[in-house]
Amino acid sequence: MPREAELFEASGGSVVEGYFLLRQRRGNIPPSWIDRASASRKTRQKEAGKLLRLKSLDALPLLKDWELAYKKECFYYGLRVLLELERHGKTKY
Repeated sequence: MPREAELFEASGGSVVEGYFLLRQRRGNIPPSWIDRASASRKTRQKEAGKLLRLKSLDALPLLKDWELAYKKECFYYGLRVLLELERHGKTKY
């Protein structure tokens, strides 16, 4: 059973707040989370592109959903960078 992604909501989408919550909980952000978040956004992106080309009003809810997926992807990416900086003083990202 996959874990519920509550860190984004608990931190209000703030990478810095999420970082401190993650440290407090002694958690980690595996690179696979970033990969899944990216894949999720790209799935929505294909459909959004089709609707935008059609100039369809149905695109609005999908665009909002895509925007949230994009924000989550950036959030997890930012957390991963901060964790890498904490551990190694540099990052490969």
